[in-house]
Amino acid sequence: MAKGLRLLFLSYWSAEEPLVQSTILPYLKLMAEGRLVDQVWLVTVERGGDPSLPGISSMEGVHHVTVNMRWKGRGILSKIDLFIRLFLVMVRLVRKQDIQVIDSKAALAGGMAYLVHRFTGVPFIVESFEPHSDYMADTGTWSRKGLYYTLSDWLERKQLSYARFLVTVTNNFARDLLQAGYSQRRVRVIPSITDLDLFRYDPQAREELRAELGWSDAVVGVYVGKFGGLYFGKESYQIFKIAHQVFGDRFRLVLLTKEPREAIDAGLREVGLDPGHVIVRFEEHHRVPRWLSAADFGYSLVRPSPSSPYMSPVKNGEYWAAGLPVLICDGVADDHLIVKEHPECGSVFDPHSASSVESGFKHLQDLMTLSGTRDACMRVGREYRGLHIAQRIYDDMFSTLLAETQHR
Repeated sequence: MAKGLRLLFLSYWSAEEPLVQSTILPYLKLMAEGRLVDQVWLVTVERGGDPSLPGISSMEGVHHVTVNMRWKGRGILSKIDLFIRLFLVMVRLVRKQDIQVIDSKAALAGGMAYLVHRFTGVPFIVESFEPHSDYMADTGTWSRKGLYYTLSDWLERKQLSYARFLVTVTNNFARDLLQAGYSQRRVRVIPSITDLDLFRYDPQAREELRAELGWSDAVVGVYVGKFGGLYFGKESYQIFKIAHQVFGDRFRLVLLTKEPREAIDAGLREVGLDPGHVIVRFEEHHRVPRWLSAADFGYSLVRPSPSSPYMSPVKNGEYWAAGLPVLICDGVADDHLIVKEHPECGSVFDPHSASSVESGFKHLQDLMTLSGTRDACMRVGREYRGLHIAQRIYDDMFSTLLAETQHR
């Protein structure tokens, strides 16, 4: 049997970032257990937090390399310094370890992978490829005439031209790329995969946590994520208020976020909600599932924008895996279409219509009365977020790349 690929996997996120736990480690495990990849060098960019990744130690053939950010707080100088050192580290790894393929996670990492490819000739893949520069412009974070947008947009266009495979997270974006003339041989889709075992509904955890909180008879909504930017900010509190109007005084809210408690309490009071009925905390990734098991539904608060159909919120798959129906904004990701096709797993709302939000919550209220709702949501999670999706695409890509390396 032919020897497997020697692969460099680049993450621009740091090891302590929850996205590394949820969207990179499961993929590395697939590579380690498969027959098509022999060795993997994971490179992460560290910004002063804990760089350890305990899960990697059990993965045979997977190695972790860190590049630490220096000169924090010095703006563009620190970014330039990091950019140069990251490039040099990757080039050295490619040459020293005889790397055959570079795999990069998201467009920022893909930009660096493109540059290393041009310098070394090693083919590269971009996973979770999205129009990052447009995301940042849509939220007002970057100006479309500014340096950051111009550079990021240029690198994304280079990835579109030179990446061996472009792996999007939505069928929406893949379809648009094909319509724009990009080859079907290069475009693949892997949505944000969920660890279905980790997030599986746990009735014992639900009973224990709700009893501990004194919420045994409560209707509990949970939100995992950020406020502002790509996500609703002040609008979120209006949505929480409508939930209280529908569910009454039994309504309780869990917010698993890094947002300051003071800011959230101010937002709650502004719409007349009692902060005493709301839990605000940030949990490590492996502790999130118990909160989902204790909840009755999940919020997906990605705001609509020209680029939001191209997103694949990780939280949606985690909600479904835990058996939670999801409240999601119309036009976001492939997921609003999934919910329309499977109304048993959530409801879709129009953010410009309070009555639409209210109808969404009333539909969730109806779902809570049905004994099969959790099982139905878990089935949707398995179908649309199961690791088997990534396994199929990996087998396809890596077998092709392995054959190509043998013919060089």
